[in-house]
Amino acid sequence: MLKKFKILAALVACFMNVNPAVLTYSQALANCNKQNLNIQKPDSDGCVQTLNKKGQVSEGFDYAMRKFLIFSKGKRVLEIGGCYGDVMLLALKESKTTKYVLSDLDERHLFIAAKCLYEKIEQNWLDPDSSNQVEFVQADITDTFQIQKLGQYDVIYVGNVFHLLTPDQFELAVKNLYLLLKPKGQIYITAFSPYLKPYKDFIPEYKKSVETGKKYPGFIKSLGDYVNIDGPIPLSIKNMLRDSFFSLDVKTLRGTFQDNGFKILECKYVPFSHKSKLWSYDGREYVIIIAEKEAN
Repeated sequence: MLKKFKILAALVACFMNVNPAVLTYSQALANCNKQNLNIQKPDSDGCVQTLNKKGQVSEGFDYAMRKFLIFSKGKRVLEIGGCYGDVMLLALKESKTTKYVLSDLDERHLFIAAKCLYEKIEQNWLDPDSSNQVEFVQADITDTFQIQKLGQYDVIYVGNVFHLLTPDQFELAVKNLYLLLKPKGQIYITAFSPYLKPYKDFIPEYKKSVETGKKYPGFIKSLGDYVNIDGPIPLSIKNMLRDSFFSLDVKTLRGTFQDNGFKILECKYVPFSHKSKLWSYDGREYVIIIAEKEAN
């Protein structure tokens, strides 16, 4: 009897996790205050560390982000991996009719994003009604069951998320992004390329993998094997030394999105979003893609 109860409990827990956690601005802000979470400050390189120790958020505005902010005005928007809501705040500033859903895997980031929004309203940088334009969702882009509950959007932005995934998760994420986008909707993505200064020792291996036709030449199984930094290793990298790292190139990004039904509008390398002594290598630090879901 006890064994049957445990099985039933496990099944219930499984189904409970299917639905993404959806929060209003007031709920997210209340959680931030309850947990006494603080808005993070940039480090010496101009980046803000994530609470889940999975990297950092750049203070710069990359090419895909700028294009996204123009296209997203007045539309129904989803941002994946939005962390502390920096892009969200800019989108709200640009338009009072944009409906913005900020999603992240770590709910604490969403709570802090709500606090950032609160402070911008208090400073009169944003209109008080901006809080009615947003919704916060804790969801996993690789979980198809959760994704199916999120509806569809006119435009999606994904900034520096794919490096956290495995190749299998990446393929699943692209399929799910297609489900999330309305016909004629557009998606804007920024991802890390293999051309990053701290991991420059990986570049020769990456090029060799390209020559041999490896499907995902930019995938690093253990990041610590390739870190090459003069001086102390920054905390943002030290936290990920035992993790994998999925860097992407133009061919891989373009091919995967095309294979999943997207029409490619732009796909190219762009520089890091701000001058960085730590990350800047040769102007190809990011790879971006802007794609469209064609009408049925």
